[in-house]
Amino acid sequence: MRLAIDAHALGTGAGGNESYIRALLEALSSRTPDVAPVALVPPGWRGTLPAGIASQPLRARQSWIRVALDLPLLLRRETFGLFHAQYLVPPACPCPAVVSLHDFVWKRHPETLPRATRYRLQALIPATLRRARRVFVLSRAMRQELADLYGYPEDRIDVVPPAVHPRFTAAMEPETVERVRARHRLPADYVLYVGALQPRKNLSRLLEAFAALRREGVFHRLAIVGQEAWMTRPVRETVRRLRLEDAIVFTGYVDDADLPALYHGAAAFTYVSIYEGFGIPVAEALACGTPVLTSNCGALAEVAGIAAVTCDPFEVDAIADGLRTLLADAGLRQRLRAAGPVRAQAFSHEAMGQAAYQAYRRAL
Repeated sequence: MRLAIDAHALGTGAGGNESYIRALLEALSSRTPDVAPVALVPPGWRGTLPAGIASQPLRARQSWIRVALDLPLLLRRETFGLFHAQYLVPPACPCPAVVSLHDFVWKRHPETLPRATRYRLQALIPATLRRARRVFVLSRAMRQELADLYGYPEDRIDVVPPAVHPRFTAAMEPETVERVRARHRLPADYVLYVGALQPRKNLSRLLEAFAALRREGVFHRLAIVGQEAWMTRPVRETVRRLRLEDAIVFTGYVDDADLPALYHGAAAFTYVSIYEGFGIPVAEALACGTPVLTSNCGALAEVAGIAAVTCDPFEVDAIADGLRTLLADAGLRQRLRAAGPVRAQAFSHEAMGQAAYQAYRRAL
């Protein structure tokens, strides 16, 4: 079966969306012999794909042109047995389709999205759910949300968690960690955040909590790794209001190859988002053996299991308590360094590939 996969996020630096599609392509590479995946890549993209994955360039970068015109024309011109969409199935899709939904933020926390994005998803997702034969979600928490929010039949929902790349491992040479740390101008002692800068990542509350620890004499700095996405002014304003300019390092986007060393160099990793469909950075940090503080609700608690410290993401004091505990308790950090890689084994390419393959079979 020729399987077309919407891979328009490749090369965009789009955080979890790009990580997910890269993981899916790797998971399908050489693991599903009767499936021939074809990645529909952005125009002008010059990256490399895993072995066994063919590519076909899209013509349009704009989302509405890609979904309404580019994808239907390409799928009609070629012969595909199945199309795997990301978020939106085209209105005139000429072949059977499945769709991956990465979260339901437009339903759960619409105030954290730009108005145009929010309205577009609110308007178009119901039609996508009608067109798709099956829906891929990233966690059991999302499966329950889809059933609750849209009344979608649970027997048509497949949980396909993203895989953590093997580069994220508990073993790493100290020299490599030091070289990458110096390249990004990070101090020897830092707490790490990895992800796009946008409202639901809860960075303003994290900064408030970090400021409280600084007032208590904690000397670590906070490294915020990721590109600015949208509605980021409050983050910068919070830094200025709390006078944290000397305590925060904004690195901007960092290449995936450098991320494992940044996790290894961190005293702790914090990801206290108010809502996620999965939380790939948490799984990556666990795989590296980095002590993790994350949210105690939804998919993030599901991903972390018992291998991380969790807290209420809406309470600044709870975030501060979690960070304080992680940084002060050496025994706890040691236990988490051992537990994290064990937990992360659940998120392998083999597991993702098999989950996706079985879902494709059910769709047909």
